[in-house]
Amino acid sequence: MYQLRSIHVAEKLRLKELREHWPEPLLEFSNYEMVVRLSAEAYLFIYNYGSVVFFNVSESLQEKALALIQECLGSVESSDQVRASDQFILEVRQHSGSKVFFDRVVVSELTYEMIKTTCMLLAESTALDYYETLIENLLIKTNSFSKMLRSQGKMLGSSADLMKFIGLCMNTKQEIISNLYIVDSPDETWENPELDKFHQELKLMFEIGVRYRALDYKIKIIQESVEVIVELLKSKRETVLEMTIILLIAFETLISLMKWH
Repeated sequence: MYQLRSIHVAEKLRLKELREHWPEPLLEFSNYEMVVRLSAEAYLFIYNYGSVVFFNVSESLQEKALALIQECLGSVESSDQVRASDQFILEVRQHSGSKVFFDRVVVSELTYEMIKTTCMLLAESTALDYYETLIENLLIKTNSFSKMLRSQGKMLGSSADLMKFIGLCMNTKQEIISNLYIVDSPDETWENPELDKFHQELKLMFEIGVRYRALDYKIKIIQESVEVIVELLKSKRETVLEMTIILLIAFETLISLMKWH
């Protein structure tokens, strides 16, 4: 049995920068994925959307790799406060065929393609865990604004706080949209029906597609609420501007009347 550990360490990882600082030679590299072979049957997979997966790697090596990644992040904001992680098992049983369970997969033969596919989907699932937590927090905040409108008939709190909330919603939406392509099947599955079947079954077990659709639905709810908040802020500012103009006109009129008298 081989242990897998997945961690979402940041909203974005600069793989080119990581490659320049990484001490070991790379097995694979692309704009999307960086793979390091740490031993004959130990791998580290790093994805540009912020997830890393350790396959059969000792805890000491894991901590060393995470420290190096964190060092390369530098001033980039990491997701430590809502860090998502998961563990999984890849088990080899000869003559068993591939089978997918909720906490493990069973294969008859250990191949790099099986390892890579399993790690990729585990990384995607962990990234979804992170965004699900983020979206839930935004929904809670959105609900609090809705309650203010229902009970007070107006928005409470400073405009700066509202603008920060709007910015956070927009940034979260952009991050999720920019990572939607990770649901695509890997190139290795196109010419390998058995691997494609394994990929589809594992993807179904992790509920990747269902969870993405749920995120998309929640984002639309938040977006509609943000649009309402923006309109209210716009209306509030227009009202303040109109009152300011009226007061200025009244003040000028008063000054003129005082001069006549």
